[in-house]
Amino acid sequence: MHTLLNRLAANLGQGPFIADAQGKYHLRLDGYPLFLTPRNGELLLSTPLASSQTNGAESHDPALQKRLLQQVVAWGRHAPHALVLDDLGNLQLEARLALEWLDEQLLAERLSQHIALLERLEPQLTEAALAPQWRQMIWHP
Repeated sequence: MHTLLNRLAANLGQGPFIADAQGKYHLRLDGYPLFLTPRNGELLLSTPLASSQTNGAESHDPALQKRLLQQVVAWGRHAPHALVLDDLGNLQLEARLALEWLDEQLLAERLSQHIALLERLEPQLTEAALAPQWRQMIWHP
């Protein structure tokens, strides 16, 4: 796997990727933070979705959640990506890639798909974050 990541780094014109203390590799491609984490025969590719971190997962309205989940079903036909909640309840885009089938070309393709999905999601989440949160107020004279 280290050879695969080193070849990817060379193709991207970067130095070798170095894992942090938890074994995660931090990448920044097209302005997006990507995390690669090796786990039990697979490589976990994930990106936290920025607007969900500022608002908290519970602030997403049901219409937005439904729209996002409908998109996930459509992606399933051509990409191994899913929307998940992390331990703190923040929304993430995630893909689990089997290491036994993973080569340089497939990894580059999955990274490209990941960024394309992030570009699709970002405007929807930004729009939802900017929408006013109306709350009923009762006025007492």
